[in-house]
Amino acid sequence: MSDGMIHIPARKKHPVGEQMVVKLTPEAYNVLVDIYNESCLSMKQIASLLIVQSADRVVYDKEDNCE
Repeated sequence: MSDGMIHIPARKKHPVGEQMVVKLTPEAYNVLVDIYNESCLSMKQIASLLIVQSADRVVYDKEDNCE
């Protein structure tokens, strides 16, 4: 979509209070590596910043079916 927002299907998962592991696609990992190579931050710090700072750009498409 061209509204500048990140559209993802909605679903519910409970938050945690500890560090978790998330698997990335090879494409996403390679983008993270590109950012890492231009930064002085760790990959963990970069991924966390990207997620937290982009959260307000997410639109939950609740009519989509999550499989």
